[in-house]
Order: sequence, then structure tokens, then C-alpha cells
Amino acid sequence: MIALKVEKIGDQVAVILTEEALQLLNAEVGGTLHLEPTRDGVIAAVTQEVWVEDPHARGRAFLKRYNRAFERLEAPSLP
Repeated sequence: MIALKVEKIGDQVAVILTEEALQLLNAEVGGTLHLEPTRDGVIAAVTQEVWVEDPHARGRAFLKRYNRAFERLEAPSLP
């Protein structure tokens, strides 16, 4: 398990990532991470924006989120 520190920086709140967390997330300083909670509140997916290297990655990421929204709407609701 990795513990992350939450700090207030100016008017914003930041999560401080350790070197181990950066490596596991394959994250870089200045990058953007997307966290997607499941219905139970658990984080199911963590992705990183990589449009600098791949000009079509932003469109694929949008379509992936768009399709997930429809999948959630199609899924039977829990009691």
C-alpha cells in the first residue's frame, strides 16, 4: 500500500506522490492523471494524458470515457 499526503497549496489541494507512486502510475511532473471511481467508491482506473507524443490520443481518451458512460447507463441498477 502507498500512503499519499494531501496538502493545501494556495487555493488548491494537492496530493503529494512519492517516487514509488510516480513509478507505479507511470506519471510525470506536469502530466494529468484521471481517476475513475466505481460504484462502490473504489478507484478502478488511473490513466495519464499523453497527447504530446500522440496527437490522436486525446480523441481516443474521449471516446473511451464516452463509451464508459453509455456502459454505465446500460448496466442494471443495484438495489
